[in-house]
Amino acid sequence: MKIATKIISIIAILIIIFNMTLIDFSNFFSDNNTIALVTIIAGFCCLLIIRILVLTNKIKDFGKDK
Repeated sequence: MKIATKIISIIAILIIIFNMTLIDFSNFFSDNNTIALVTIIAGFCCLLIIRILVLTNKIKDFGKDK
């Protein structure tokens, strides 16, 4: 599970970085920028969900130790 979360996190970070390079600041409100911004937000949501998953697993493991 740890390897899968690391791989998914790396892919999400790469997606965020790639889409940041696609943003055109001279024409900020174009359709291409909208797609890039939505995928950047989706990447951040993926990272947030993975972080929540890691924290719930730590909490579950902490309860088992007692």
